[in-house]
Amino acid sequence: MAAASIEAKLIAALEEMPVIDAHEHLSPEHVRTSAKVDVFTLFSHYTRGDLAVAGMPGPAYEATQNPELPLEHRWRIFAPYWEHIRWTSYARAALIAAKRFYGADDIGEHTYRDISERMAAENTPGIYKRVLSDACGIRTALTQCSRTDVGAPLLTPVMPLVAEMGTWEQVARPVTTDWQGNSTPLDPSRSVRTLDDLLDVSRSYIERVQSEGAVGLKMMSNPFGPPSRRDALECFEDLRLGKVSSLPAVNPMRDYVVDEMIRFAGQRDLVVCVHTGYWGDFRTLDPLHMIPIVERHPTVRFDFYHLGYPWVRESIMLAKGFPNIWVNFCWTHVISQRFAMDALDEVIDMIPSNKVIGFGGDYAMPVEKVYGHLAMAREDIARVLAARIERGAMNEEQALSLARRWLWTNPNQLYRLNL
Repeated sequence: MAAASIEAKLIAALEEMPVIDAHEHLSPEHVRTSAKVDVFTLFSHYTRGDLAVAGMPGPAYEATQNPELPLEHRWRIFAPYWEHIRWTSYARAALIAAKRFYGADDIGEHTYRDISERMAAENTPGIYKRVLSDACGIRTALTQCSRTDVGAPLLTPVMPLVAEMGTWEQVARPVTTDWQGNSTPLDPSRSVRTLDDLLDVSRSYIERVQSEGAVGLKMMSNPFGPPSRRDALECFEDLRLGKVSSLPAVNPMRDYVVDEMIRFAGQRDLVVCVHTGYWGDFRTLDPLHMIPIVERHPTVRFDFYHLGYPWVRESIMLAKGFPNIWVNFCWTHVISQRFAMDALDEVIDMIPSNKVIGFGGDYAMPVEKVYGHLAMAREDIARVLAARIERGAMNEEQALSLARRWLWTNPNQLYRLNL
């Protein structure tokens, strides 16, 4: 059987397979349904970066996202840049979503009005179920929006590991803040006066969010120094006494508190999720920064997001060498399908099959693009496995068993979801 025929057969089987979406930023559904949506909502997340790189000025992009401006005016701003980015993987997810949910073969001059009208009409309660459950076959999506009231069981919360702690105001009244600017007080009824207060409030926060359904805690793979209580206490007192107005991003207090909360997360049987690689000045997000932490906490389960792109082989090697690291293909299929397929092929050779998480959409507002991303992930998985079937390295049953581990069994077991 030709590889293309095997691939098509595998995709059909994958479309019937249940999925655990291992990383999103979706807010509760009412946040989506209370917003005004149109065709430009499909470009409100990662495509923003591609548009900026293509030359779109920031104010022009903000204008496209302003529903109070005429749709036609916004299209005239958007159209020239759309032609520059339409072949990127980010854009492809939007095109797939527009076709599946709004019947548009393309996003263009002759379709943007109709897409906008249909999006507005469909922006009603139940849209998450229609997209995630009915269209995608997703049983639950692990979401990070700095709140736990996300709408279980379709959404399952993952929360920040620690609070911001760069200034005395942040330490005295600690809050967690995610990448979208959403903030959550650790404990609004308590103020922090000592370093032990900060540790106690942080532990109480972790206990609380776990009781409210959180299954993981997220951190970044920034540089970390060795944890020292003495040095952390000195930093704390410098802030408290006003000797310094702020601490640098890398500082001994943060190193110590993060390490203590990782230890506590392990005691609570929570996964520590780690953003690695691509984002902003990604030099600060090298997954290799995590090696000392992983070594200090051998019983803590770490989920390494995004394969550390562009440090892909480094991330694969980390999972090859450490029993407590899983690698998560969230975001990867819309960064580049080529890279995602190469990485999938390599992890089959390198990593035990129970340590790979196959999909996470990694979207906020445009829930429809989760479907587009998942369609691309299924293509990537099917192409990699079809090539192995064609050359006799595995049979179809074995290939689908492997895919099911990536998309269902492994995230279910890693996060103790019991689905």
